Amino acid sequence: MTTTPKRLRQQGFGLVELMIAMTLGLILIGGVGYLYIGSRGAFRTSDNLSRMQENGRYALEVISRDIRMAGYAGCGNMASVVMRTIANPPVPTLNAQNAIVDYDNGAGWANPTAIIRSAGDVLAVMAAYSNGVNLTGNLAPANANIQIAGNPDNFKQGDVLTVTNCQYADVFKVTNVPGHANPTTLTHANSSNNGNRVGTYGPDAFVMRVDQRTYFIGSNPAGNRALYRVGLDGVAEELVEHVYDMQFVYGLDNNADVAADQYVAAPTAAQLPTIVSVRVNLLMESRDDNIATAAQTVVFNNGNFHAPDRRLYQVFSATVSVRNRLPAS
Repeated sequence: MTTTPKRLRQQGFGLVELMIAMTLGLILIGGVGYLYIGSRGAFRTSDNLSRMQENGRYALEVISRDIRMAGYAGCGNMASVVMRTIANPPVPTLNAQNAIVDYDNGAGWANPTAIIRSAGDVLAVMAAYSNGVNLTGNLAPANANIQIAGNPDNFKQGDVLTVTNCQYADVFKVTNVPGHANPTTLTHANSSNNGNRVGTYGPDAFVMRVDQRTYFIGSNPAGNRALYRVGLDGVAEELVEHVYDMQFVYGLDNNADVAADQYVAAPTAAQLPTIVSVRVNLLMESRDDNIATAAQTVVFNNGNFHAPDRRLYQVFSATVSVRNRLPAS
């Protein structure tokens, strides 16, 4: 009897096959990793760019809104109003001289805050804010307090207010805690005012909040440059982060035709009442470094800005008219 030996068949994978499979796997993993790193970098760039643009648009809008309202006192023409300030310590008089004040690169500005100014110009804008509340009591004769219809504008102790009938106006500081009764009494005692009496006003007079809002770039607690705003109360408010530089150019009306005849970066004190427009230039930076492939160079404020790092930088600009110096339509 003849027996045929069984053929031995290979089982499993050979060494060469395993090495080929491992090589293909490494290539596949490397490709996936490359795609992940690329998409992550693209997302990081897109995210930083969108945040920078959002911050830039917001900062530009906030500053522009206050510039438009500069010098507003609730009346059509502030120049025709006889303004008297009794608030003490004294606050700047709400007039054409103080409506817009420039401190070129911070020169001459007394910083009332603990925030260190980092760079750029400083702009102070003064106006009356809120919708205005009519007087309802203690109208005449001149009185040590006034009464208004409720307190819809939430006036508080220490606020600087103006009462005006568009012929006369008094600027005073509130010394009591008004509350929200109807009527609401606003006192202006000698403790915070030079005298405790304002002029005689009728029911056509109204009360508005007065403030001088000053914009500057300072270092925030995280060590980043940020746009700050400080009012007459001396409290600094951080508005938006990563504002690297801020420059203003002012349009002057030299011949009383209510149009800008020249633009200057540092107007003199005599030129401040002739400002009819302001060109706002903001240089924004991205939140993260090492986004750009190389340090950027961008045109800013009529010059080249060379970035000190590899962040993204973008310029936001707008020219804003001072509404209260334009002719009535």
